[in-house]
Amino acid sequence: MGIYEVLKTYFGYDNFKKGQEKLVSAILAGRDVLGIMPTGGGKSLCYQLPATILEGVTIVISPLISLMKDQVDSLDEMGLAGTFINSTLDYEEFITRIDGIRNGKFKLVYVAPERLNTKLFLNLAKDIKISLVAIDEAHCISQWGHDFRPSYLEIPKFINFLHIRPTVAAFTATATREIVEEIKNLIGLKNPLEVITGFDRPNLFYQVAKPSNKFSYLLNYLKNNYVSDPGIIYCATRKIVESLANKLQSYGISAVGYHGGMSSNIRQKNQDDFMLDRTRIIVATNAFGMGIDKPDVRFVIHYNMPKNMEAYYQEAGRAGRDGEKSDCVLMYSPADIVKQKILIQSENLSPERETAMYENLQYLVDYCHTDDCLRNKILIYFGEDAQQESCNNCSNCLDQSERVDVTIEAQKILSCIYRVNQSYGINTVIQVLRGSKNKKVLEWGLDKTSTYGIMQEYRNDAIKEMIMTLISQGYIHITADKFPVIKLTDMSWEILKGKVKFYHKKDLLLKSKTSKTANGLSPDQINENFDKQLFERLRELRYTIAQEKDLPPYIIFHDLSLKEMAAYMPRNQEEFFKIRGVGRKKYESYGEEFLNLINEYIREEGLDVSELRGHIANNTIAASSIDRLQDTKIDRYEQTYSCYLKGLPLEEIAQQRNLTENTIINHLARCEKKGKSIDWSRFIDPEKEKKIIQVIEKVGTEKLKPIKEALPQEITYEDIRLVICKCLS
Repeated sequence: MGIYEVLKTYFGYDNFKKGQEKLVSAILAGRDVLGIMPTGGGKSLCYQLPATILEGVTIVISPLISLMKDQVDSLDEMGLAGTFINSTLDYEEFITRIDGIRNGKFKLVYVAPERLNTKLFLNLAKDIKISLVAIDEAHCISQWGHDFRPSYLEIPKFINFLHIRPTVAAFTATATREIVEEIKNLIGLKNPLEVITGFDRPNLFYQVAKPSNKFSYLLNYLKNNYVSDPGIIYCATRKIVESLANKLQSYGISAVGYHGGMSSNIRQKNQDDFMLDRTRIIVATNAFGMGIDKPDVRFVIHYNMPKNMEAYYQEAGRAGRDGEKSDCVLMYSPADIVKQKILIQSENLSPERETAMYENLQYLVDYCHTDDCLRNKILIYFGEDAQQESCNNCSNCLDQSERVDVTIEAQKILSCIYRVNQSYGINTVIQVLRGSKNKKVLEWGLDKTSTYGIMQEYRNDAIKEMIMTLISQGYIHITADKFPVIKLTDMSWEILKGKVKFYHKKDLLLKSKTSKTANGLSPDQINENFDKQLFERLRELRYTIAQEKDLPPYIIFHDLSLKEMAAYMPRNQEEFFKIRGVGRKKYESYGEEFLNLINEYIREEGLDVSELRGHIANNTIAASSIDRLQDTKIDRYEQTYSCYLKGLPLEEIAQQRNLTENTIINHLARCEKKGKSIDWSRFIDPEKEKKIIQVIEKVGTEKLKPIKEALPQEITYEDIRLVICKCLS
């Protein structure tokens, strides 16, 4: 049969989609190919159709075991003979399928890349004629891509093992020009035909949202859009997935979660429920995605930012695979950027790769702040020319928000960057512009610059909006490092010299005052003026309590509550209730401990709390006050160490310093970190130490509560902490 006859007989189509015929014809002619086609572009057909015509077997390398069965079931429905080999098969079924492949029963065999170079599979490969090796999600071989899988490096080894090299076909939906070149080189494609059908998905509506309350925005969206249609909500972490899925369920919305930490049975059930329309919404990490072929997904919402544009494009591309109108909504918040940077830092990457990851993340941040067409921003990233200035199918192109001339504000921002020698990050520049009395700003002498306080009428977030938009438009450059610095560009001078005007959405720049907390302090005042040393001590106390109760620290108090305590410094129960996140139950559980620490700190530092509150409220903390605080903070550890050198027992040191024993242990631990010698044995009963070490050897030191529960009642948490300090010294 000819290709059109096969197309109609097995696949039911009269015509090929864009690019398909070229790829099919090249494969049948024995030429390697690389197909870069958008999600829903028909990649599978490009190797399934030739497989029906070619002699021998087509090996399809797929990264996801869970999807192989769906692919094979789909082939069966079309009357094509296919099977899969993976770890879900019992031994008997495995051998049966191997024998079937060897005897020519199947035309397509789906395998995971990890399986390729096993002894059993290599022996099979020697005994059969392999006409075609098709590689799905080929970008996974690139270490520079968004979804690198080391197992993909096994593919070229397998191809080189074969006595007769088959035709090799690689396919992906997301690849920049650099990654395309790496795919070709790493796989070893020989003079491949490259077909890039384009990255535009005209049926998708792209939108960036910057809500003050993400969950409220989400509920409103679900209420007013596609009220009964299926959708995917992507989150950055497993914890957010579970929390959000539960919250949606509590509002009567049909939703399930999906992430890699779930058992495979629950994961599969939730996926099946979504795929089979038994549930409307799946809330997931990026573990849910590659190869998901549900054509009628009407919306994809990113509750958190993904790590780069490639990941966003691929995940958003799960919407509207049937060609029908669908939405792709990216919910932006600065906290998401922090999350992604932490994830990058945790991956132990080479400096070059880490820089590339930061650059890729920054492009997505720029996407969130651009006023230009969002579709064009995506196309440009993948090396495609923008077709027209406006697509009329994204939130920016349809946005009717009033634009205001903020050229003078932009000039102030650019001047400030210049005056601080282009040596600081975004937050520091904002602090200078707003006239912050932040300790570091004063220490570095940035309050002496001519631009200090020249935008104090603007909120932090309004200035940040302007800076981020200036970055997205190329007027400011941000370095791609762990601690990024903002610098001027050649384009900066066009604004500084008044050659071009700079406009911004008015609604994002409102100068309205921020809301105050119950104690009269605004979030900005708290963030800029909280006592960082007290904050750290509050965190230490929270951590100790969390260990004792075997709870996550945030359950006790969020960092925001601790910062407010460290700014306002409540002295009694009445004042403590003015802190956000403090209810009666939390006060009864923890209030006295935190109040004792705060009052202890105030006595220790000799602080006048009323004066400090007045300074914060007026945003005028004096430099002399900060210097004095810094000096006393340094001294107090020395004072504790001086008591230690006198040979005093722990209890007596605590009495003399008017501090708790736990605080004294913290002081001495800090002294040890700074190089001072501490003999912890002085404070430890040998018999208690022996018992504690025996338990630690069994349960470890990650949590204190399991250790305490396994010991006699007379052994205290302080005893345990002392032994741990000794073990770590």
